[in-house]
Amino acid sequence: MLEIVMIVAIISLQTFFGYIGNKILGALLPAALIVVYFYFIVQGQIHFSIIDIVLPIVGLMALISIWAGGRKTKLRKTKVQEK
Repeated sequence: MLEIVMIVAIISLQTFFGYIGNKILGALLPAALIVVYFYFIVQGQIHFSIIDIVLPIVGLMALISIWAGGRKTKLRKTKVQEK
């Protein structure tokens, strides 16, 4: 249950950061993902298998896409309001 709440919170937060268009805040969660990933490597909790290499890349791409989606939503709403 906690995992689901965390996932929803992260997606919502990243979408909001894209909606307000702040690139620094949009980079915050992907940077945190990289830091956590390297922490797990240093602690020896992640071994170098295909899945351990692919999942962080997919996670970064997902966070960037979510940010971009929030930004596009804001731009569409702005265009509609201008007409």
